[in-house]
Order: sequence, then C-alpha cells, then structure tokens
Amino acid sequence: MQIPQFNEQHAQQLSAFLSTQPQAMSLTQSQGYLFGVICSPNPLDVHQWLEQILPNTANDLDEEMLFLFMALYHQISEQVFETGYKLPASFDLEYSKAWSEGFVSASKEYAQPLLNAPQLEPEYKEALESALSTLSFFAVDQQTMTQIAQQNSMTLDALCQYQYESMGDFALGFAELIEVVAINSGLITDEGWEE
Repeated sequence: MQIPQFNEQHAQQLSAFLSTQPQAMSLTQSQGYLFGVICSPNPLDVHQWLEQILPNTANDLDEEMLFLFMALYHQISEQVFETGYKLPASFDLEYSKAWSEGFVSASKEYAQPLLNAPQLEPEYKEALESALSTLSFFAVDQQTMTQIAQQNSMTLDALCQYQYESMGDFALGFAELIEVVAINSGLITDEGWEE
C-alpha cells in the first residue's frame, strides 16, 4: 500500500480516530509534535513518535491508520524541508494552544541538551531560546499570557495575534536553526547525536 497524499478527508479521519483513543494527542497536538520531531537533530523512528501520540495503542494500529499517520508525517516533513511550514492563516487560540503543547512535547527532548551545551556560542543560544519560547508560547497558562500582555502594555488579543504571527515566522526556519545550533553545540558528531 502506498502512502497517500494527506488531505482534508484524512485529517478528519485521523481527528475522529484520535478522539476515541484514551490519552492520545489531538490531531493539532500531533501536528505540533511531529513538527518538533521532524526538526529534531536526533530523528525518531515511526514507532517512537507513534507511541508518544498514541500511548499504549500504537502497536495495535490497523494498516489504514498507520498509513494516515505516515502521510501526515510526510506532509509536515515536506513542508519543513521543501515548501515552507505554514500554520493556518487565521489565529485560533484553541488550535495554537494544542499545537504548542505538541511542539513542547517533542522539542523538550533536544532543547535542553542543546541549550546546555558548553561550547554553544551565546548568539546561537539566544536564537534557539527565542525560537523555542515563541513556538511554545501558547502552551503557557492564561494567567502567564495575561501577565506578559500587561508587561508589554498590550491587550491579550493583540499579544496573541503578535505571537501567532511570530510563530509562523519561526516555524519557517526552525529546522535550519536546529541544524546550525546542533552542529555548533558539539553534540552532533559523524556518528550522530551525543546523549
């Protein structure tokens, strides 16, 4: 069976399936998570990322669902490395929150080791911190968002709109940033990722 081109019908099928699975991520969380996984300097294999999206049920997936997940992964990968990753054009708080939660779940695996790498130069560290805080912004609680808005003399709506637009900008170059930071961190060698 060939991996299909992921489309809106597939998105609805996956979303419906995920909503019936206990402890599973939502489709939007899965998209943020897979974006983070695909940008990782240490790629996961299919079973590793499926286990995160579908705890305890990933091994029991039927072939059709497995292929839909593979198609989603392929679509996001193609966007990240070829066409440019795009978030939906209009801001939606629920979507943004779920996407950021999924992203945090994936990026925490490699963000801290990169940020803590002793030989990483400050400008790379700052760039990574900035990208991570922007892409994970909506995973913080409402109270924190409100405080940030007040500190910046902005309404919460204006802050959210600004952050969402920034997320789109950072998402476009995040994989390249991770690659550059990983190489400069000294954690990546010819043999792969140093744990």
